[in-house]
Amino acid sequence: MSTSNFLKVTVLGFFILNFIAGCSTKNFKKTPLDNYIVENSSEEEFSVILEDMDVEGTFFNTYMHKYRVIKHKEDDMLFEEVSDWVEVDEKFFTKHEDNLGMVILEKQGQGKISKAASPPGYRYVGDDRYGEWRTHNGITFWGFYGRYMFMNQMFGMINRPVYRQDYDTYRGGGYYGKRNYYGPKKGNGQLYGTNSQQTRKEKPNFFRRRASKSGWSSSRNRSGSRSRSTGFGK
Repeated sequence: MSTSNFLKVTVLGFFILNFIAGCSTKNFKKTPLDNYIVENSSEEEFSVILEDMDVEGTFFNTYMHKYRVIKHKEDDMLFEEVSDWVEVDEKFFTKHEDNLGMVILEKQGQGKISKAASPPGYRYVGDDRYGEWRTHNGITFWGFYGRYMFMNQMFGMINRPVYRQDYDTYRGGGYYGKRNYYGPKKGNGQLYGTNSQQTRKEKPNFFRRRASKSGWSSSRNRSGSRSRSTGFGK
């Protein structure tokens, strides 16, 4: 190959590589979770809970999320912030349709970040700064110290206590920080997430709103996601 032809091939290859790189950059779209990671980079620990979901529109749908962000004060006390409605893309919305009320982003000590869905408050279970394991009638469950009793309400643990056996499954069963965990099966449903009985009790407005929108289920089918008839509204 002559020097001129070699230069032409090299230049062409350079432009092709840059074109591909440019397309990849354009196709990448930050999710709200990515934005939270950047915005809270100075925080040593924080959690993001999917507080609400909605679909607006009839022919052209707009997908919306609302988040509850749990942060730490210097004395280890917690406080929460609830976001406004945030528009998300359909793929991201579909990915989290089963995760209402769940933690979908968590940053722990040493900058460890997880996007695996987990039950709210599990981050603080087993941490002796906040509470201890207690046993009653042969059943071991997590109890927060008096100073942190408000966390039972914050994380919905009053009617849904965390039992040692379930927590050990979460930590030792390959879920922690890696796979979504919805708790043990409870009857025909889940203990946590959109499809749990507790979520239906805690968020009746969500289920009424969803049942009134025919476009919600149709958008699910168009996206090619799971179309289980038992997933919603029953």
